Amino acid sequence: MPATFNTERLARLSTIAQQEIDQQLIAGCAVGVGSENGLQLESYHGLANAEDSIRVSAETIFRIASMTKPITSVAIMILYERGIFLLDDAVERYLPEFSNMQVFSGQRDEKGNALTRPAKSSITIRQLLSHSSGIGYSFSHPKLANYYKAANIRDWGYSDSTTIKDIVQRIGEQPLAFDPGTRWLYGLNTDVLGRLVEVLSGMSFAEFLQAEIFEPLAMSNTTFYPDTQQSERLSRVYTPDVTTDRYDDISFWDAKQEFNIPQGAGLRRLSKTELECLVNVDFDIVHSPETGKQTYYSGGAGLHSTLQDYSNFCQMMVSRGKHQGQTVLSETSIELMRCNNIGELNITLGGSPRDKFGLGFGIIQDMGAQPFLSAIGNYYWGGAYNTRFFLDPVHRIYAISLTQLYPNFHCDINNRLMGLTYQALESSPT
Repeated sequence: MPATFNTERLARLSTIAQQEIDQQLIAGCAVGVGSENGLQLESYHGLANAEDSIRVSAETIFRIASMTKPITSVAIMILYERGIFLLDDAVERYLPEFSNMQVFSGQRDEKGNALTRPAKSSITIRQLLSHSSGIGYSFSHPKLANYYKAANIRDWGYSDSTTIKDIVQRIGEQPLAFDPGTRWLYGLNTDVLGRLVEVLSGMSFAEFLQAEIFEPLAMSNTTFYPDTQQSERLSRVYTPDVTTDRYDDISFWDAKQEFNIPQGAGLRRLSKTELECLVNVDFDIVHSPETGKQTYYSGGAGLHSTLQDYSNFCQMMVSRGKHQGQTVLSETSIELMRCNNIGELNITLGGSPRDKFGLGFGIIQDMGAQPFLSAIGNYYWGGAYNTRFFLDPVHRIYAISLTQLYPNFHCDINNRLMGLTYQALESSPT
């Protein structure tokens, strides 16, 4: 039998979500806790659109940002299971733009410009999945940021006619932060994987996800670009209502350590100032994703989804790759994805520094290093606009928290909701 929860204790998740709304830390929230049988708690609070008094509901669509990465990783593993490639194949075998990569040497010329040298090895597909390739984001590596910005490589999102083929070509022309496999660095690896799906499948990335994941999992409201009807259900992104000079000369990493919001500050709608001072993103695609050219399918951060849709994905993962009798991914592949694939390397974003990284997911290996109740083997990830989920393969449960807040360094609701899931757990599967 599937895991069971104490209903009274599970209701504490809803109580905490409402408290955050009452304190004006978030505008609205959708919370879900589930097992192999699907959602056991489905809770909606607050406003998706405060200006028009539209409440969060089961129909609300959220920007899930980096919660796109696990879906992209599953897409790659679907192709892996068909024998098309091996995980340790060099990426350049399929994407020639990654031949002859350069790496920062640690030296500078007489004008202070960074010098590069040839990489000691090729990037592998496993390294893209585990963020150990040397490819970064502008916000995650300041030195790379200069190159990426000069080449118009954004962290995610384009409202013009840019495609992932275009961006992957540009990424291949930039230096790597380090030799592949020698460090962990969060970056555009998963966007590259989206392009790899296109090359290996002969389909656009969006078409592949629709056919191989969204349709089998009944994820009818998950899309890169909401249509007219879906856009009316799209939650707005809110930001703390503080003066804009709060963002003068601030970096992503400084904000992560120092971002404090006065009690009672309240919220207002996100603007370019708060977003673009911290990350290199096209604000228009965040503000109104239903407009623009709609040609860029970001495997790292581009999807929009609902609580129920993402629950179907999580349910499949804790059900050993099956959904309603259909196998999307084998149990063995899921085991591999949730294993440590970075060895002794340490992750620098997402959870505890003692966590490891699998193929598309962070992995908890030390319960005592967490700020919340958890379990060894729990694997997880989150998104930039304050979304988070985890999958527990032992108890076969999952939890999802969806809000739309940026910046959110000061908001710990996701950690608390994840921990509250375990205090409500009464029995494990038999």
